[in-house]
Amino acid sequence: MLTEKMKEHMIRPGERPCGRAKGTPNALTVSVREAVERAFDKLGGASYLEHVGRTDPRTFCALLSKLLPTKLANADGSPLLAALTELTDAQLEARTARALADASRAGLMASPGPVIEVQAEAVQAPLK
Repeated sequence: MLTEKMKEHMIRPGERPCGRAKGTPNALTVSVREAVERAFDKLGGASYLEHVGRTDPRTFCALLSKLLPTKLANADGSPLLAALTELTDAQLEARTARALADASRAGLMASPGPVIEVQAEAVQAPLK
């Protein structure tokens, strides 16, 4: 059985009795981040990113995806994914078309290539 004195010295959930304070990056993380910032400045900063965005959109989008939050929420705090799943196909298509038009006006879209439209047909898989 634990005595009151023993209970005083127990680590409670959420406590950090030793080590770095929560949220403090380690030295390697700080060093790498500073090196990346120096390289970014030497390559031209924002103008370099614009160049990459126009000449290699796939790489630019991969970089951008690393900077975006992993969990998005609506203004009321509800998960964004839940809101998107409640939209009809037509509403999703309209939102996508608006986003593409905005990106095109901002000069973020590569020149359009050939468009291939296909229609999928549902088939039943053979039973084994």
